[in-house]
Amino acid sequence: MKLRDNVIDKCVKLKLTGVMAALEVQFSSKAFDSKSFLARLDHLLSAEESSTLNKRIKTLQRQAKLRWPNAVIGMIDYKLHPGLEPAKVEDLAELHWLRNNQHVVFTGPTGSGKTHLACALANKVIMTGLSVLFFRYNELLLLLTAADKEERFTQYCKKLNRASVIVIDDWGVAPLSTAQRHLLFEFIESRDQKGSLIITSQYPMSSWYEAFGDPTIADSVLDRIVHNAHLIDRKLGGSIRKKLGVNGGGK
Repeated sequence: MKLRDNVIDKCVKLKLTGVMAALEVQFSSKAFDSKSFLARLDHLLSAEESSTLNKRIKTLQRQAKLRWPNAVIGMIDYKLHPGLEPAKVEDLAELHWLRNNQHVVFTGPTGSGKTHLACALANKVIMTGLSVLFFRYNELLLLLTAADKEERFTQYCKKLNRASVIVIDDWGVAPLSTAQRHLLFEFIESRDQKGSLIITSQYPMSSWYEAFGDPTIADSVLDRIVHNAHLIDRKLGGSIRKKLGVNGGGK
């Protein structure tokens, strides 16, 4: 009993919560009596691996600050998303686009579920242990501008680019100032082929160019996104808020 207590104490000190829980299972189950040392060790290490991943996922979910933190691919109600192809969503859920540093763009009117779908896909990324950050488009512009004014723009971009995926919600078409379009260019360029974006917008990608007021910069920014993105257009889906008859629905 003393040896058992010593082992448990060491698990507590080393914060091996997975091993500790698995040990309790082994102690209480006769099924492990006939198992070899390596089989029991494998059970303990597998439990610790799972525990560590679960802790990381909780941390990543908290850091991501998703608008819809509980959105998951498996819970999508396709009856509320007419025209949304389950096969296409399931293909995106395989995350091939992420491994290839590609992007995903959801377009469609307000209330069509774009943001909810984007968060569900972002959560799929998080569940693999990879980091995600969520920003509203206007919020991101403000943060980039503030970082530039405080002469820490480069450092801020490096911080953002540590995330495997950045969600940019509600990409707009309002005219950008000269400073904003250059900062947005620098940010997108710094991320090119190094990470992925998930973008939502009420506007078709073809209309994004006008906001830049400079064809050269517009091409430089958007060509890095448009020609390397998987598009899901929700313009035919209608408003989920209207269908549900509530004010909350998915954006």
